[in-house]
Amino acid sequence: MPTRVFGERELELLREVLRSGNLSSLGGGTMTSRFEAEFARALGAKHGVAMNAAMSVLHASVAAAGAGAGTEVICDPVCVFGAVATMYHNAVPVFVDIDPYTMNMDPEQIEAKISERTKAIVVTHLWGMPAPIDRIVEIAHRHGLIVIEDCAHALLATYKGKCVGTWGDIGSFSFQMSKQLGLGDGGMGVTNSDELAAALGLHGGAPTFTAVAHGLHWNYRMTEQTAAIGIAQLERAPAIMEELIAIARLYDQAVEGCPWLIPQRGPGDHQSTYHFWAAGFWGDKHGITRADFQRVLAEEGCGLTMGYTGMPAYKHPLLQERWGYPKGCPLDCPRYTGSGNRYPDGLCPVAEDVIPRIVLAYTFSEKEGHERAAEALRRAITRLS
Repeated sequence: MPTRVFGERELELLREVLRSGNLSSLGGGTMTSRFEAEFARALGAKHGVAMNAAMSVLHASVAAAGAGAGTEVICDPVCVFGAVATMYHNAVPVFVDIDPYTMNMDPEQIEAKISERTKAIVVTHLWGMPAPIDRIVEIAHRHGLIVIEDCAHALLATYKGKCVGTWGDIGSFSFQMSKQLGLGDGGMGVTNSDELAAALGLHGGAPTFTAVAHGLHWNYRMTEQTAAIGIAQLERAPAIMEELIAIARLYDQAVEGCPWLIPQRGPGDHQSTYHFWAAGFWGDKHGITRADFQRVLAEEGCGLTMGYTGMPAYKHPLLQERWGYPKGCPLDCPRYTGSGNRYPDGLCPVAEDVIPRIVLAYTFSEKEGHERAAEALRRAITRLS
């Protein structure tokens, strides 16, 4: 069953850190560099850069892409985090709609949103399901854009036999406690580019004032203790992913044959690692209301959630109320001359339709509970069909 285990292996590595007398990679600690190397190796990437949070990785990635005041970064509209990272660096998020069944960015709508101000694309592998990343990368690179993969949900997920996070220019992974590799907090950037690895490393280290690395940098360094736990947890990760996949299959079996509850679909040859099992509720097309579905789920004791945030990312108060830095930045930055900083209703109509339909089961808990929930879901479908 996928439960958090922190045992003797973690203690062994933590004791090694404590015995070294150095709790930081700055000044001689080696555990963080070991974690970076082992994580990159597990994904098939050249470089890993450990940081204190995945949001730090996303921010550093946006910075490395050359985004800033007066520029744009393309984001998907379900999760707000790519937009937040964009705004951290004074750039404007521009949203591309999703496919209704993959729930991921629709590559066929990207080019219409690219302008002379665009610097990067942040694409989320939502719930652990790979986006059609080969097509997204092809479009981006044709226009000279950096692709940042948000893999917070998708540890060891693969597309066409290759781990997500290694298709684009930078992959960002989250180690927040709810994620598949839970370290309390933490994040990792991976890249095959020496140049981008150096740029990320400036922020994963300490602010520097040398002529070689001039510029404004952040102190997003990971501690040696977190890295030690990360090495031990990474060793367990493949087995945990198999357990999450097995749990997702329980729900797939529960909805099999149901025409109005459709599991999230992936593109081509893929393997999700199911941070969540997700499905779309299309009961209104079959005479079943959302309220009836939620009522019957509750009566059957099925704790699935529905609707996620209930709104696309651009309806978040952060964007609607235009929060940010002084003088209107980033959304109303005087250096910005585009029109992508307006977020009206209907901007991403598919996302606006699909988000309230999203049914979710958080997979990282005991399998026995999921067996009961899947059976309850099956009963609910039978009652309503």
